[in-house]
Amino acid sequence: MRIRAIVVSILLAVMLVACVGSSSLQLATGGIGGTGIAAGPITGFGSIFVNGVEYDIDAATLTRNGQPATGQHEYRIGEYVVVKGTVNPDGLTGTATEVSFSNELEGTVTAETTDGVDIEIMGQVIRTNTLTVSHGFTQLAELGIGNVVEVSGVRDGQDVLQAASMTLKQRSYVPGTETELKGLVRQLDALNKTFQIGNLTVDYTQAMLDGFGTTPLVNGQYVEAKTQQALQGNRMQAYSIELENEYDHFDNGTQIELHGVVTRFVSIADFSVNRQAVVTTATTDFEDGAASALRLNALVEVDGQINAQGVLVADEVSVKDSGF
Repeated sequence: MRIRAIVVSILLAVMLVACVGSSSLQLATGGIGGTGIAAGPITGFGSIFVNGVEYDIDAATLTRNGQPATGQHEYRIGEYVVVKGTVNPDGLTGTATEVSFSNELEGTVTAETTDGVDIEIMGQVIRTNTLTVSHGFTQLAELGIGNVVEVSGVRDGQDVLQAASMTLKQRSYVPGTETELKGLVRQLDALNKTFQIGNLTVDYTQAMLDGFGTTPLVNGQYVEAKTQQALQGNRMQAYSIELENEYDHFDNGTQIELHGVVTRFVSIADFSVNRQAVVTTATTDFEDGAASALRLNALVEVDGQINAQGVLVADEVSVKDSGF
């Protein structure tokens, strides 16, 4: 295992930190406000370390990609997990009741790296830097066409998947192996039943649509597409298309500390972090010149509270990296 690549850092996903002096995390994700949920990369084992806290997981329910996990050995350093639990008054230890991981994609390399930083997997541009954790290989150039790779990370404001961790699963695709990716539906052709996710054409003529209810498949939806067939060039024959939440949703009144990448930028008073809408006010404290450094793809930390409209009203904003 070697630390390699990602331009925005392993804080790209939503990472919510415990309020000082509280015995439980004042965090929320997936609409479960204030119940003690943190999301971030795994930085160590023994118990499990996430966002600087060591969680005891002895009594926790563990899942990986929606399936039960038997122990921490099923997770890897650098992978983003969601932890539900409590944090002790020391702010350094806690107890988890749930730990879950869901990858962004698992599939074949469709274009090799030419610069040692970017690579294309399942038709998606994957960007790395010195903070990306790699498993099963050391240099991005070692990955070749047809290698099967699992990626954990988040898409930035330019729809590039910033990789927090990458794992080489197979040297070549084995027929019948399930591969999958998540992304926004683009260029939908309802007549021929195809759409684009990045550079990948998804053919859903034989696919089951899951989670849509009476809602039709339309452009702009965030979906997960799965196949059990080898790609034909940059074309997937999907057997399942599932409607997913594009980003985490927080309850009204939730106090959060959000680390992530600016995925939308209108002004310093109106932007999004990991697709969570953020507004600032006259009383917002911009640390260390943060106001002038805010821009698309900047790595930031925002502290504040979710309002009734689901918008994060920022009390404090700091910029960790001004982006690309």
